[in-house]
Amino acid sequence: MPIYMEISPLHRLVTIVARGTVSGEEVRGTAQKLADARVRRFAKIVEVASGTFSFEPADILALAQTLRADADGRGPIAFVVRDMNQPFPRMFATQTAHEGPVDLFKSLHEARAWVARIQNAPKVHPATVAQAAADAWADPDRQGTVIRGARTREFTTRELVH
Repeated sequence: MPIYMEISPLHRLVTIVARGTVSGEEVRGTAQKLADARVRRFAKIVEVASGTFSFEPADILALAQTLRADADGRGPIAFVVRDMNQPFPRMFATQTAHEGPVDLFKSLHEARAWVARIQNAPKVHPATVAQAAADAWADPDRQGTVIRGARTREFTTRELVH
């Protein structure tokens, strides 16, 4: 199954959704796309609740190393999981926690609220957090990528509206 990735420059947010069995090649492809886009400082919501990963722990180290190629500090990473002990997100969080905020959540709502709190930390106000959640899909310049094996397909969200 593919990995869907969407980058929103306006909201400084990357959303990644993994479905089905995900190979190491697909994860490496996603990591390379993130490194190329230079979005290390952006917040990331990674939904892996219905994904399973067929790669080794060494692949997680390689993934983290690819993402470190960007010299900017790392933004928060929120994993949405089906089980708090799901191996891939748990290992990634454990091995990279010193680089920036990372946590696991059981729902997308909790993950978005956590990311919004971090992104709006100096000026956290309930109305601001609610507005940020309401505007999450309002960026007309966000870009999407579907990664399946070694193949990728780029598109703008305007292509999805028609």
